[in-house]
Amino acid sequence: MKIILTFLLTLTTLYNCQKFSFGQTSPKDETRGAVVTFIQGQVTLLKEGKETLASLGDVIKPGDRILSKLGKIDLQTYRGEIIRIKENSDVLFRDLPGSASPNTDIHIWAGNLLVKSVKLKATENLSISSPTMVAGVRGTIFSFELEKGAAPKVKVYEGAVAIAFKTGPKLIEQNDGLSKENYDRLVKTLEENEVILEPGETMEVSPSLNDLVYLINAKMVASSLTNEELANFSNVSNAITKVESPITPREKAEAETLVSIDNSLVQQQVKNQTGNPDLTNHIVETIEKEHESKRNEALNNIAAVAEKIGLESEEDIQNHYSVLETIHKSNGEVLSGAVVAQLGEIFIVHSTKGVFQLNVDDIEYVEYKNFKVKTKAKR
Repeated sequence: MKIILTFLLTLTTLYNCQKFSFGQTSPKDETRGAVVTFIQGQVTLLKEGKETLASLGDVIKPGDRILSKLGKIDLQTYRGEIIRIKENSDVLFRDLPGSASPNTDIHIWAGNLLVKSVKLKATENLSISSPTMVAGVRGTIFSFELEKGAAPKVKVYEGAVAIAFKTGPKLIEQNDGLSKENYDRLVKTLEENEVILEPGETMEVSPSLNDLVYLINAKMVASSLTNEELANFSNVSNAITKVESPITPREKAEAETLVSIDNSLVQQQVKNQTGNPDLTNHIVETIEKEHESKRNEALNNIAAVAEKIGLESEEDIQNHYSVLETIHKSNGEVLSGAVVAQLGEIFIVHSTKGVFQLNVDDIEYVEYKNFKVKTKAKR
């Protein structure tokens, strides 16, 4: 089988730069999986060729795919990682951890993920890949965003991530017109462009290097990459740079809503191979109650922090949150401020009249500067 994705961007944490051991899984480990712990809106699950709407408590297995349009979904793996798949995402689960399986391997075709890793052992891996990148992470919170036709965007919230482009010898083996000299020069150039992302930083890829990545991926399919084409890019400089990107109050708030439940519940659900309806219902009900309790606690904390800030004017709110919104309530009242966080049925609103926790039924619609987001149909 041809290896199309031979040009990869590899991310590792500062305190572990070992090579990833992708694919080293045990096919007999029936505990590999993740469980849906929260769902908002409609999300499609593709499992063994069948398409269904995802539900709370669904067990996600290697080979399953999730498509979200206007919905979003939280998963917790057997090992304890939390993965939020946001709206308009297309995600394939290549591998998931289990009692005897060390890897989480997720491929994203498009969309936006927010990931909270657990502290991993030296033999364990968590990787997020795209058609041009692989991100391997340990003990960190980060986002991974991919728009079609663009280079992925990675932003670190906690921890530190080292970034460097890597490629393999298959590039030469499958392209007769490519010399080892040109290949070695390219690899050396790429490896010299390593950067380290720390909290509040994101990466930026130079246009020339971005073009090279897509060129190699396209040419690998036809095995037609030539020395001349590669030579044009052999002296790529400043290929990857890090850009200061402070974590905004709303980003921080969303990361805090990435809550985990008792992982024994997840493990019990994954192991529930018999599909005992009574046991399944009990586990799902417990998951729902615990996640609701944890996320309400997180939302209460977010509201308490907002209250301590003490912003009272529209200008202060706009400066702090980088946005000013008008919240039209169902009772006719209008609030000027910002939606700090929203998860499930609850909105945290920081307005000139104070900080409020509003239920979705309390809000008619939220008006932004250039568009409106309706929470329900206007009467």
